[in-house]
Amino acid sequence: MQNTSEYTVLENARFERKFVVENQSVQYVRQIIRINPIGFRSVFQSRRVNNIYFDSPSLNNYYDNHYGKSARSKVRVRWYGETFGRIEHPILEFKLKRALVGKKKSFKLLPFELTEKTTKQDFFELFKNSGLPEEVLNEVKKLVPTLLNNYQREYFKSFDGKYRFTLDQKLRFYGFKNKNNRFHQFTEDKETIIVELKYDEKETDIVSLITSSFPVRLNKFSKYVRGIEILHPHLAV
Repeated sequence: MQNTSEYTVLENARFERKFVVENQSVQYVRQIIRINPIGFRSVFQSRRVNNIYFDSPSLNNYYDNHYGKSARSKVRVRWYGETFGRIEHPILEFKLKRALVGKKKSFKLLPFELTEKTTKQDFFELFKNSGLPEEVLNEVKKLVPTLLNNYQREYFKSFDGKYRFTLDQKLRFYGFKNKNNRFHQFTEDKETIIVELKYDEKETDIVSLITSSFPVRLNKFSKYVRGIEILHPHLAV
């Protein structure tokens, strides 16, 4: 069992502002990030981000996000790289949102295998064996896996290091059942690019300059909401 005190992380509160770009090339979007007046450069390598979202059986988190509830949360297991097979460095994340300000609590998990036979019980065993704090384990016991998604992410940072853009493209959404998943079947969104501006609460001085220079309006977008509504079209009301 792992020592939770060694891996539990609570991020500083930060603002997250999203731009939804439709039917434009990724080269165009990269260029408008780089020519922003305060100056941004590419950092890190592009990588595939994978998430399995967990929700109550009645989809409480989905409805809170769909209707824009001020206090809302998402629970997911996240990892990078290949989507299927042995997952070496998964992290359980609780993403807590209060209006535009977000925080994350993160807990390292043991490696696991993701296959079409993976079940809810497999995840509960993973959570239990990873040494999660008792209160966290009690919380995830109430949840079920509802969606698998992935996308390609690029990273940009301002020259002063205070602001970050992420660029997400090639969104894929997979249904998640308790057993007999069909991960060879998925929906892919090749036309939507999500750009997100992230910065600490204290760094609001020139945000309006950054956003006003972006030729796309700020918008709301949740990959979790989009995925659930693709899988369950009757919910998209």
